[in-house]
Amino acid sequence: MAQNRKFQDFVETKYLADDAVTNAKTDGAADKYLEAVYDFAVDGGAVGAVPMKDTSGQPIQIPDKAIVISSHIEIEAAVTSSGSATVAFGLIGNSDAFKGATGKASLTLDAVFAGSNDLPLKMAAPTPVAVTIATAALTAGKIRLFIKYIEGN
Repeated sequence: MAQNRKFQDFVETKYLADDAVTNAKTDGAADKYLEAVYDFAVDGGAVGAVPMKDTSGQPIQIPDKAIVISSHIEIEAAVTSSGSATVAFGLIGNSDAFKGATGKASLTLDAVFAGSNDLPLKMAAPTPVAVTIATAALTAGKIRLFIKYIEGN
């Protein structure tokens, strides 16, 4: 017991946030990552482009001059619709940059897709990430889009 008291304050967590490796703390050549979320419960399911948000609920953008090198799409909750809805994965202004319109029947629980349509892709300005719902409104679903990029010049 006496030995445990000696090391009691040896490891402290108060500095972890300062030491965490984040996108802002890496150099331009290092891979950087974004995680974008579409959640029917929060965003609704109306036909049209729906800007995606980060995990804290803030709108997410790919930075100016970033070169997107890969993306992956994970279906966290199955996408449903009373019609024949499709969902495309991309950007505002380039709705299928990552993956073209995909029918609801493919967007099942735990499905994973590689996004590759227009990749690699360089951003000309900070650009919002979006899903584009077409043909019919959605009635449920939660989707995560993981984006890997490097800083361009």
